[in-house]
Amino acid sequence: MSKHKFGFCLIFVLVVGLCANLLASDKNVSFQHELKWLKDFPLFQKEARTPFPASGGSTSLTTLSLCFDFVQHPEFIEGSKGGIFEPTDLWTSQRTQNFTKVVNETGAISGHVYQASRGVPIEGVKITADQLIVCPAYSASDYSDENGYYLINGLPPGNYMVSTVNDSDFVNMNWDNKPIWETPDTVEVFADDTTEDINFSLRVGGKITGTVTLSGVPPVMATVYAIDTTSRESYYGSADYLTGSYVIKRLPTGTYKVKTSNYLGYIDVYYDDKSSWADADPITVIEGVTPPITDFTLSLGGSIEGNISSPGKGPLENIWVWGYYASDPGEWSSFGATDEYGDYTLMGLRSGYWKIFAYGDTTYAFEWYNDKDTWAEADSVEVTAPDTVSDIDFSLEDGGSISGHVYDLEGLPLSGCDVMAYESSFFQWGFTAKWDTTIANGSYQITGLRTGDYYVMAATECYWMWYDNHTNPEDADSVHVIMPSDHSGIDFNLPTAVEDEDEIAQRPAEFELHQNYPNPFNPGTRIEYTLKKAGHVSLHIYNVLGEKVKTLLDQDQPVGFYRINWDGKNDKGQSVSSGLYLYKLQVNGFSQAKRMLLLK
Repeated sequence: MSKHKFGFCLIFVLVVGLCANLLASDKNVSFQHELKWLKDFPLFQKEARTPFPASGGSTSLTTLSLCFDFVQHPEFIEGSKGGIFEPTDLWTSQRTQNFTKVVNETGAISGHVYQASRGVPIEGVKITADQLIVCPAYSASDYSDENGYYLINGLPPGNYMVSTVNDSDFVNMNWDNKPIWETPDTVEVFADDTTEDINFSLRVGGKITGTVTLSGVPPVMATVYAIDTTSRESYYGSADYLTGSYVIKRLPTGTYKVKTSNYLGYIDVYYDDKSSWADADPITVIEGVTPPITDFTLSLGGSIEGNISSPGKGPLENIWVWGYYASDPGEWSSFGATDEYGDYTLMGLRSGYWKIFAYGDTTYAFEWYNDKDTWAEADSVEVTAPDTVSDIDFSLEDGGSISGHVYDLEGLPLSGCDVMAYESSFFQWGFTAKWDTTIANGSYQITGLRTGDYYVMAATECYWMWYDNHTNPEDADSVHVIMPSDHSGIDFNLPTAVEDEDEIAQRPAEFELHQNYPNPFNPGTRIEYTLKKAGHVSLHIYNVLGEKVKTLLDQDQPVGFYRINWDGKNDKGQSVSSGLYLYKLQVNGFSQAKRMLLLK
């Protein structure tokens, strides 16, 4: 890759970073930095509970995207001041009888929201009620009025988790005075009755402020994360593109470790200039207080570049390339994708040894450098920042595949379900996975697999199963794959709902916007996101000038895992030009934006 090409890419990324800061209207949104709903899977448990990396925008676990057969419940819609979600046609199945739970009588929850220090009512705080022991789960919400009063009605009888969501300076809480990350006390709702005095007394949160700069040059556009050392709850703020200053607010009293994240080629660090979670200086935060300024000075990182091709077929486009810091892969990572010439670049790499992994949504088998099957066997690449290591090339071969069908318990095909194949020799922080989504006849085919043994899982909204008919991954039968042959007949029969209270439904534990796939793309791509609570969801696409190009979604949605496609057209139905675009999700005070690249 030429220096001119690299310089152009860097300038392009700078423009995107600028737009991301301009678009980040809510810069201080708390979110779960871990995929907590996966952490109890035995397959995903790990010794050290370090936070998943923000560096390079990657995580080392693959997020499951489940299939949904949402049932429409018009009896919960009309007359609901609390804002029960409107029915959605996304993922609506023809077999909704499995999800139908007739509720002729409903109840309500009411209470007040006050400011703890003054006892005065707080207006505009959103209160959500989530029913946890049925699947699909019911969720509703209301906003406190000028008297701090709220009323959530239209609730089916049962136990609910009730919590607050606000965009101001108050610390969000679960009832009864439980931190948002702690197991909440539940509120019981009875038919034709209102459970009253479910009150909240909110405190003004603490703040962490500072700047992100380079030595002797203008500020750096970056994201700064504050991670609670006890709960591992994460909060973030974006550095201003003019001053480099940031603020992270709504922080509960506690001890935090703070780190940077950027896409501009600089080495991310923990405070104070530390390279790891273990060495980071802790910062004590007290609610209502701003600690001393926490500044960061970043330096330019190293780079790895190379080319990916296939024998006899030439360069390969849209192949993801991941780099993992060999001595601490769960902490530091970076990623990139090949262009039309098969070239890729990984930037912002700290000095040391890196292991590189090529992977794409293609029939080509994934590969560790240099033509290795596993993390343990992979050749390491030595990087000395800020130098560039060139010619880290890959030659990918046609992989094997696993195929089959997913049916319900009545033998009817299930469409829209994700089926995933995990190759368990990956390093301790995660597992190599490829997946496919079932079509109308319930069939799937997972391609691009290297020779080896795989554990295969299929999932519905309320249930998952490992092959062959095992609910525990430790008991799963492995499937042996030989390149380039297809291993067929790996079928699943899944329940489509879990309504036994003893079988608590697996639910998402966070709001999260995932990276679009494929990326780069032409002409279409898919975007996935996770909702831990019902709310009004907006998903918009912007160009690099900050102009809105397309509204993909603007409606209320219930708890769940969602996927939506973009065909590369604007709101007028016109195809947009090649270039970088941003897509932004907003729901319940949560806001997150990611970038994607359209290449024609």
